[in-house]
Amino acid sequence: SSGINAEWPLRPGSWVLGVFKDRTKPVMMQLYKSLIRSRAEYCCPLWNPTKIADIHAIESIQRNFTRRISGMKIMNYWDRLKELNLSSLQRRRERYMIIHVWKILHGV
Repeated sequence: SSGINAEWPLRPGSWVLGVFKDRTKPVMMQLYKSLIRSRAEYCCPLWNPTKIADIHAIESIQRNFTRRISGMKIMNYWDRLKELNLSSLQRRRERYMIIHVWKILHGV
């Protein structure tokens, strides 16, 4: 059983998809970045998962949302990320961890 509650960041995702019928790339990306990704990354340097199942559970948030963007459904996940100019959530968490450690080491 996964220790990560991947449903918490998805709650606004189902609401967003229910309320906003426009699935165009600009609209969906704005909604994703402001409502979904911000919740998925909240305090990530503190709770960064190490179990593969937890990493996949979190990554599924982005995988499922990007699939709903017009023209993206037939593309695989990594092609969608490239097309949308996004990084995986795991890569972003790794980046945040490096920045966080750098800030600690330099007293910032």
